[in-house]
Amino acid sequence: MINNYSAGGDIEAWCTKCKLELSHTIVAMVEDSPKKVKCNTCNGQHNYRLKPSEKTRTKSKNPARKTKLQKTSYNEYVSRLTGADLSIAKKYSIKGNFEQDEIIDHSKFGIGIVLSIIQSNKIKILFEDGPKLLIQNNESGTAG
Repeated sequence: MINNYSAGGDIEAWCTKCKLELSHTIVAMVEDSPKKVKCNTCNGQHNYRLKPSEKTRTKSKNPARKTKLQKTSYNEYVSRLTGADLSIAKKYSIKGNFEQDEIIDHSKFGIGIVLSIIQSNKIKILFEDGPKLLIQNNESGTAG
């Protein structure tokens, strides 16, 4: 299979800042392969990655390594959701538009609460396993 990648072209890649697989622009090539990319969502520049590194995945899935910050986030999560009517949780979709303190039901992360609107197309949601930066108002329905 021949890949027609070139500098300035688009490619799906793992964003080390957004922690999501998103559309990127190829910044540098080595032979026929992308080397450096720029995230089209956060504008962060990094080495090209198809998926998160083993170190990142192992670290995030090891419950014995919870930091004080993660425990604080969980306590905040519980206190914010206590007394909330979870039956009114809005299903998460990247096409959706969400507001601060809105209760969200995400298919992978579960119930969460919108902590803040980062930009018109980015929101920070607190889930049981910690805060996540997610996309909103994406009319195309794709992550990039």
